[in-house]
Amino acid sequence: MKAVKALWNKPATQWVCKTLYYFSILLGLLWLYGFTDTNTSTFIYNEF
Repeated sequence: MKAVKALWNKPATQWVCKTLYYFSILLGLLWLYGFTDTNTSTFIYNEF
């Protein structure tokens, strides 16, 4: 357990973990909302 705490207290380890965490959130949001092109979405005022 001391080795894990010593490793976690290094700034580089924390930076890598935080970067991977936020990158996974970004990928999750992109997966959730999709990679649709802005021109392929339906335009709400097409009927006017």
